Amino acid sequence: MKIIKFEFTCSRQVPLYAHLCNQYLNYAELNINIGYQQGCYFIEAEGKQSQLEILADAIAQDFLISVWLTDSRIALVDTPQGEKKILEDGVIEQEFCQQCAPIIGDNQSADFGQLSLPCSCCHGEQRINTDYRGLTVNDIRAMTDTLLTHGQLTLGDDNPIHLSLTAPATTHRPRLLVCNPNTLNAQFHLNDRQILALSSIEKPLITVRPIQEHPKLDAPLYDLCFAYNRLLLIIAEQLRQKGIDWLFIDDATQQSALAFIYSGWVEVESQHRSAVNIAAKVDALHDNVLINDAADGFYYASHKPGRYHAEYYNTNHTHVDDTHCITLSDEERAICALNSVCLEHDLSKNCAIIFLSEHYAGQILTLDAKKNSELFFALPSLPDTGYEIYHQLEQSPQRQVLEKFKQRYPEDYLRLLDLKLPQPTTNLQSLWAIAAVLLGLKSRTMAVNDLADALIACALGHRGANSPRIDYPLTRGEAHRSLNWCKTLGTLMSFRLADDRDSHKLAFGMHDSLADYFANWIEHLDLNISVKQVALAGSEWQNPLLCQRVALRVGKNFPIRFNQQLDIDGNNYAIGALTLKKRRK
Repeated sequence: MKIIKFEFTCSRQVPLYAHLCNQYLNYAELNINIGYQQGCYFIEAEGKQSQLEILADAIAQDFLISVWLTDSRIALVDTPQGEKKILEDGVIEQEFCQQCAPIIGDNQSADFGQLSLPCSCCHGEQRINTDYRGLTVNDIRAMTDTLLTHGQLTLGDDNPIHLSLTAPATTHRPRLLVCNPNTLNAQFHLNDRQILALSSIEKPLITVRPIQEHPKLDAPLYDLCFAYNRLLLIIAEQLRQKGIDWLFIDDATQQSALAFIYSGWVEVESQHRSAVNIAAKVDALHDNVLINDAADGFYYASHKPGRYHAEYYNTNHTHVDDTHCITLSDEERAICALNSVCLEHDLSKNCAIIFLSEHYAGQILTLDAKKNSELFFALPSLPDTGYEIYHQLEQSPQRQVLEKFKQRYPEDYLRLLDLKLPQPTTNLQSLWAIAAVLLGLKSRTMAVNDLADALIACALGHRGANSPRIDYPLTRGEAHRSLNWCKTLGTLMSFRLADDRDSHKLAFGMHDSLADYFANWIEHLDLNISVKQVALAGSEWQNPLLCQRVALRVGKNFPIRFNQQLDIDGNNYAIGALTLKKRRK
């Protein structure tokens, strides 16, 4: 008789894994114990080798890849550590699993399209949207025919999902629902890590670049996802049979966008904004806190010994009138982001954070040996119109190169004048948008996010590792340093005027040079406060190339930290505000 331990180590709690562990307590053939310790789900089984081999095959089939899975192993142990005690499984969001998905989602199955088919494993039929319940196979086929005939379809009423065969007029990056995974590599630039994430049980949104000269996709970047509920699973399969590889999807409650930072995936901002609980040894300074997010809502966080809790409320919720509602300054928000990383790592002193967000001011902030914070750098507030950008460049030492640019590229000069930057402009996205115009990059619209995506996609297309060094010179203000953006853009124009044959190289240089400057600035701070670790937070880390270059440049000398249990631009601020040194009214 042997005791075998099956371990699944995760960066955050995976409710479906807990549910599966509980299911195996009913495995009658063997003596089973289960447990969850320090992020690791485990199943311990005692029995004969032949029995254990059958169990191993079953577990391998059941425990599909989670995007939060960091390691899995099988070990021979002497003494079991688990118990015959049900684990708290939290909120399971998946409507299908490895057992029911092939039955209802494969057109070769006798039960294909049976939306409400009971599943003894995940019980996904209990989580189907009430708007979809009762739909028959013929109903769903008629919906698919409507989509093919009219080119669009809306599913549900309260939280509708909009499907379209053509690109809708949206302000955010286009999102695609993949119907035929077999054609992915022929149409998009994907690595194995991204494919695994798309296939994971969470079915997140992953940012990818289409192949060059794609006949139907003209945006520089797209957010891809696989079907994440039963109805979409069936519709996608019906469309695949009709030769449809993908279609556009717009869903306010859609799966969350992920970013790969340094060594793992993180959630940018929870689209469904469900409640989150994390364990923390750090005591909070406040019992609860309410802060606003970038949209029209609020994050509420509370603390009990050893446990932090956060959830999202819209403006109609009663907690909005809570007396603990606070407004965060830009610097305080960066501190809160750093505090949220401190809960997972020992970052209470001698550390720095590179905070880059689309919604809030980009900053580099430090904590010294006495845990005092200091703002070292903040991105400047850029002019919000192309006319003012041109005017300030004209008044700067970059005037001569600006005039040459105006003469050589009159069309791009006129595009610059047409540019309008929404607030806030204290972010990299605004700088990337201006750079895209100066490089003459094509974009769907003159919207900032489209232009920024054009620059990122262009940089991702660079084939080499070398590029011109773009200047990011510091300016010294009364309180902190900022960026001489006129010089940065002047350098970019100079390089384009000198050699206009490879915009990919210049777009790559914008990223790589900034990462190198970050590394130099952190090394400078290291001489002053002895930086031990560097934290990253903010939505602009969704930029895969910037993450890669910062991991290479900064990560060469300093450990890079982030909190995978929280959003990097959402509930992390509320959680971090619980340890913010700020007096309440």
